[in-house]
Amino acid sequence: MADEEGRQEMNPAINIALKELYVSVKSRRFAIIVFIYLLIFGLAVYSVKDYLIQMGTPRVGPSGFSLWGVEGKIYQTPFAMLFIINMTIIAVLGAVLGVALGADAVNREVESGTIKVLLGHPVYRDEVINGKFLGMGALITLTYIVSYVVMVAVMLILGIPLDGDSLLRGFIAVLVTILYTLVFLSMGLLFSTLSKKPETSMLVGVGLAIFLTVFYGIVVSIVAPKIVGPEPPWGTVAHQLWQEELNLWLARLHSINPAHHYVQLVGYIFAGDEFTNYYIPLSDSFTYGFNNLAVLLVMLLLPFALAYARFLTSDLR
Repeated sequence: MADEEGRQEMNPAINIALKELYVSVKSRRFAIIVFIYLLIFGLAVYSVKDYLIQMGTPRVGPSGFSLWGVEGKIYQTPFAMLFIINMTIIAVLGAVLGVALGADAVNREVESGTIKVLLGHPVYRDEVINGKFLGMGALITLTYIVSYVVMVAVMLILGIPLDGDSLLRGFIAVLVTILYTLVFLSMGLLFSTLSKKPETSMLVGVGLAIFLTVFYGIVVSIVAPKIVGPEPPWGTVAHQLWQEELNLWLARLHSINPAHHYVQLVGYIFAGDEFTNYYIPLSDSFTYGFNNLAVLLVMLLLPFALAYARFLTSDLR
């Protein structure tokens, strides 16, 4: 009796979140994306495991994040190298996962008519959209935490060296990864409130996620030189000014891409100092990455706020 009363008194948004979590876990799209991730990550681990096991003294080396407009150096421990490989996979599949979970969260309920049944109960619209976001956000959080534990377990099983500082930085990077995926979840929810057809919002959302994470960097590298103009002769003052303006436009164009800020934050977390041949202090990582973190938070909150306002004022018939 007490349990039944407790369920009745539970916040409706929590009830909706639990239902959304249950439905999302059982969805085919979630299973397919996780399977693709595990397959790619497994192949990546198999291809580099011998190198990581036999790796000598860690050293500071280039990050290799140029596709997302990020330069810098990381402290190349076995864990950092494996996490970077994992990050390049998640930069794409994490974006697809987030937007795919949210792209039909609202309009499919409207199309099937279940939204009328749901709102027929003592539930407010804001509780519906908040509950859906919380449920899918919980799924994303659990997925990444489990994947982090699995990655550590695989390293232990294979005998790949681990160190405490890398583990801590890896966990912080997982929190950043969760935030990054929530950005695309927020975008997916917005598309779901703007389009009446779930198929349309899904197609647009997944297409945008793939474009931003795979092709956008290539487009930027082509467009930026066109904006700046012809390259002057090498070694001249004009060439130096041209290069500075080119770098400025590259930074401007990359700054609207969530993947850029995510990769930049992970780069700062694992950044290395060549003088000490070790990680830079975490306090410096937070200082350098503050603007990137702030931009990701804005990219999370703005689409969700628009989706929230749209859902509260839209005709759900």
